[in-house]
Amino acid sequence: MSDKKKVKAGRPAFFSDPDIDRLLAITVRLMTEHSVLTERVKTLESLLIDSGTVSRDQLESFEPSAEQDAEWAQERFRLIKDVLESGANITEQQ
Repeated sequence: MSDKKKVKAGRPAFFSDPDIDRLLAITVRLMTEHSVLTERVKTLESLLIDSGTVSRDQLESFEPSAEQDAEWAQERFRLIKDVLESGANITEQQ
């Protein structure tokens, strides 16, 4: 028999504060997504290098254009904002 508490959704609770469990769930989800995307990028890089489409040197020395840099910075900001806002809303879900 387990001493673990249950949260509303029936998942085990690891901490006495359910907000910490929710924050842990968010962190694990982000780590999972990051891992999947990292593997996908590495796969694409390997396929491009192996096919001769790009060289490893080209890949390593790539510098985004000013337009790409600005677009990617906006996307980064939006991701960070969304993640932080989801964390700020944790207490509202109770």
